[in-house]
Amino acid sequence: MFNKLLLTLSIFIFIACGGGGSQEAQVVNIGSLGSEMKYDVEEFTVKAGSKVKIILKNNTPLDFMGEMQHNIVIFKDESAAAQIIQLAEGNGGDPYPDGRIIAYSALVDKQGQTTLEFDAPKKPGKYLYVCTYIAHAGSMRGYMIVE
Repeated sequence: MFNKLLLTLSIFIFIACGGGGSQEAQVVNIGSLGSEMKYDVEEFTVKAGSKVKIILKNNTPLDFMGEMQHNIVIFKDESAAAQIIQLAEGNGGDPYPDGRIIAYSALVDKQGQTTLEFDAPKKPGKYLYVCTYIAHAGSMRGYMIVE
């Protein structure tokens, strides 16, 4: 009798705590502002340690003259941004893997889209994100707020 009660109680606790299954990712849609070098979302908030899924859409019109690729790079520490951006610009806009980066996406061509999934930092704070395509980081930036 005691074992049945303990088993029933354990099941209720397991269900109440979410069952140990994977949590749903918070989806954040970010796009470029047409042919401008700006994101249409300059700030978003996530919970510390939560799963995050960013869908990045390059809204540059196909008839825009010249290259206009975009990506998103989220930094652990904003003080590392200048160096990482400089290295990426020297690599055609692609960042190199770096422990000072939380997550980064591939470069996306005009009217293209990519998805980036990662775990938000456990430490609350403001985390800078930028586009590292050549000369975009100065105006194409925002903050992920972790609460």
